[in-house]
Amino acid sequence: MRFALEPYQTKAVESVLSNLAKARAGYLDDGERTAVGLTAPTGAGKTVIATAVLEGIYKGTPTRLANPNMTVLWITDDRSLNAQTIKKIHQASGGGIDLTQIRYLGEEDYRTLAPGFIYFVHIQAMQKNSTLHATRPDGTHNDRRTYGGWDMIANTVRERGEDLVVIWDEAHRGSGTRSTERKSIAGTIVGGGVTNIGTTQPAAPVVLGISATPDRFQAAMQAADRTMRLVEVKAGDVRESGLLKDRILLRSLGESQSANNTMLALAVEDLKSADAAWRAHHETTGDRLVEPLLVVQVAQDPANRQLPEILSVIESTWPELSDYAVAHAFGDPHGPLKVGDRTVRYLPPEAISDDDRARVVLFKSALTTGWDCPRAEVLVSFQGKDSYTEIAQLIGRLVRTPLAKRIEGGDDRLNEVAAYLPGFRTEHVARVVNALTEDETVEVDVVVAPVMCGRSSKVPSEVFDLLDTTPSYTRQRATFSSRTAQLLRLAAALTEHGLVAQGSAKAKQWIVDQMRAADGQRSHEIDAKVADILSLTVSTTMVAYGETIMESVGKADTATNERDLDGYFRRAQRVLPDGSANWYYNDLCDAGEDEVDAAARLTAMAELGFKEIIDTQAAALISSWKEQHRSEVSRRPRHVRDQIEPLWHLGGMPMLPTTVEVRDVYPAATEKVRGQTTEPITTYPYHLYVIPDSKPDAGGFPVDTSRSSWESAVLKAELSAQTLVGWYRNPSSGQHALAVPYLFGDKYQLMHPDFLFWHDDASGEFVMDIVDPHRYDLADTSAKWSALARYAQDHSDRVRRCLAVIKVGGALQALDLKIDGIDERLLGATNGILIEALFAAEGMAYP
Repeated sequence: MRFALEPYQTKAVESVLSNLAKARAGYLDDGERTAVGLTAPTGAGKTVIATAVLEGIYKGTPTRLANPNMTVLWITDDRSLNAQTIKKIHQASGGGIDLTQIRYLGEEDYRTLAPGFIYFVHIQAMQKNSTLHATRPDGTHNDRRTYGGWDMIANTVRERGEDLVVIWDEAHRGSGTRSTERKSIAGTIVGGGVTNIGTTQPAAPVVLGISATPDRFQAAMQAADRTMRLVEVKAGDVRESGLLKDRILLRSLGESQSANNTMLALAVEDLKSADAAWRAHHETTGDRLVEPLLVVQVAQDPANRQLPEILSVIESTWPELSDYAVAHAFGDPHGPLKVGDRTVRYLPPEAISDDDRARVVLFKSALTTGWDCPRAEVLVSFQGKDSYTEIAQLIGRLVRTPLAKRIEGGDDRLNEVAAYLPGFRTEHVARVVNALTEDETVEVDVVVAPVMCGRSSKVPSEVFDLLDTTPSYTRQRATFSSRTAQLLRLAAALTEHGLVAQGSAKAKQWIVDQMRAADGQRSHEIDAKVADILSLTVSTTMVAYGETIMESVGKADTATNERDLDGYFRRAQRVLPDGSANWYYNDLCDAGEDEVDAAARLTAMAELGFKEIIDTQAAALISSWKEQHRSEVSRRPRHVRDQIEPLWHLGGMPMLPTTVEVRDVYPAATEKVRGQTTEPITTYPYHLYVIPDSKPDAGGFPVDTSRSSWESAVLKAELSAQTLVGWYRNPSSGQHALAVPYLFGDKYQLMHPDFLFWHDDASGEFVMDIVDPHRYDLADTSAKWSALARYAQDHSDRVRRCLAVIKVGGALQALDLKIDGIDERLLGATNGILIEALFAAEGMAYP
């Protein structure tokens, strides 16, 4: 794989491969037919996961043998999706899946689908009058074909069904209860039955259904008496990974205003700002340059009367944009569009993402299914208020991050998508928000009527410095199959930033040297194992017919067949971490060892558990490089630290120590949705970030406390203190938040206390208080507060006071989390009753 998988993707790949293996075994054992469902929300990288599954099938994994004879039939319901998916597979695999291994079903004319190939077909190609059929519905023969699409699939199922997997992309479509031809085509490929040309189709033995909303697919498979095996990717895991943008900013007009051109001009200005920010990020980090895109959804007007004015506003706001930078994706016409004296080129939806020269794309209705464009960061919709569901679906296509990661240490705008809705009033925006937040496949914060709060001039600069250096934690993004793989990634990063010359070569030589040393220390043991591998003892047993006693009559020694030895060595290559088997094999051969003896020696080392020895030595070099370069790395720009420091983390906990990153601006919603309308959010003084002077409620910071009256009470109490110099509404995620790791069940997670307050302690120093009002009846409350208590005690030089706050009987109570031993007592308070009792025994009235 070219792409480094996120932890949740790695887990999903292994689970899918495991379930496919069980499905194949079940079919071989007793003809059991299985449906494996991969459900993942928007932005999870379903195609990336599927690509890794294909590589696992054809190339094997460290724990699974390859099956080079497997045939995959990938079905979709949209012609454009096939080319788009094939391109994604090629990009994700980096050549691991060869393009010559992928074919379109319509290009084949053989009795069966060939082993080792991946075939794509869209169901329109299988419709009744398609030229893909060898026999037409009226019984006449297609002279251009010997075997039709239905024939090839059916013969493959009958003759080698154990080596066929049908992948049904977007499986929730076409698996409902309505009887349509499109539904029957996909359903017949999967479930068998009479085809649309009258032939009989056997059911596919194993189906992998990929979907964001799998309920209908699951119901259809269970109704067909298939064994159902589900693999689910949680939306929270995707959001935490950074593959989704952090926020959706919804901008609309006041109740009595109408200013379409002004809103469009603001959107173009937003695009220009995003363009400048991406260029700055590229120059600072060396990351690929992102060319952000503006998507303009025009009104449904056959005469296109709105277009001349739209093009004029775009041109006057950003004159540097060339005519080629503006394109349209209208369903009709599929070609250049004449607008006055301008010609707007046509750009198919599936080509938008990769056409960097396109900076503005015009369209009317929703773009084609499966379309996504991560670089589309600004949307303007001139559709009417009744199009809120369609707009919500469109916004859902724009939430992927263009670099497949959260942008740390830069402009927050690079982690956002902005939607301008000039035709929407308060109640209409509420419908869009509700449509977005009710869609379980999209998990992104929705910010209504956003305002960019800047640093308050009334807060001492030292407080911002204290926030910037506040200890925090972040989830480790990269996962490694071994410490050796981690070492190689670290070596490449250190070389990239000029810290270690030829780091990869040095890492490989280190591993070889350590293997040679370990080989020398255990040479007698390895020699004995080699001798055992290179020779076999074959015994002969004579059984007389009718006798009950078997008698061994002799033994003979024979050499191991070279093909068997090749199998042993291939296993050693899988067992020993990464390329270490090949590195040491080449070293042995260079030193004059016979190739057969070298292969046997590596096989012996694998069987004797040298994997652990190699990984231990890899970890030793990681630690050594950390000690050598930690000081220098700490002085490098944040994006360099963020790249290198996680790579030398050897702890068992998947959370890395870091610091809160102070920001320049804090985007905040000034309105909230209540039912079917919106209302203003209350603002509070003394925050580190405040609304600019030119805006309503200048000098305040909006905090939506409608979900918890406790928060408003805490703010009222804490802001009344005479020593307060500033406070911070801690975000619920991201690098700008104070995050504390906690263990809940068998999984590490991060908690984010609500409020940080800084006070002048009268000695010239500023001290920090943490106050966390939180429901205490939630299952993970005790684990969260126990972890927060340990954090406060571990950082007592920074944290003066740390309080957990609850409401009991209408009154607020607080628990001091810096009391000795309170973390252990909290950990034992595993339910709301026990927590309430702990507050009663050791808590105090608040405020």
